[in-house]
Amino acid sequence: MGSAKLAQVTSRADPWKTYRVLKRVGIVSVVFLFLMFILVTIGQLDMRSQPFRVLTFGWIVFGLVMLTVTHEVRCPRCGQRFYAKGAEFWQMTKECLHCGQEKYAEVSSGPLSGSHGK
Repeated sequence: MGSAKLAQVTSRADPWKTYRVLKRVGIVSVVFLFLMFILVTIGQLDMRSQPFRVLTFGWIVFGLVMLTVTHEVRCPRCGQRFYAKGAEFWQMTKECLHCGQEKYAEVSSGPLSGSHGK
């Protein structure tokens, strides 16, 4: 029970923590992909080798997991999915597709309007 309260206080202190963590993981993964590309280009990693195939498969699974996690991230203001509204999924949006809350801005408690989106 104490840990749930601590998590609630932490999320109030920084409601954008999940977004920042996902952004950092995405940056690290792109750097890793770039390094793999360089190793293949300079001939230090054979594309036909078993380790390369395992890394490729792992990269695909990682990408699908990140896409799913990003899809499910909630807006700290309205509680709806930040990047998804119905069939629309826009991962590069800078505001909630439901309430218009700007990403990384102070969470406002103003009136919610349903006309926001890409």
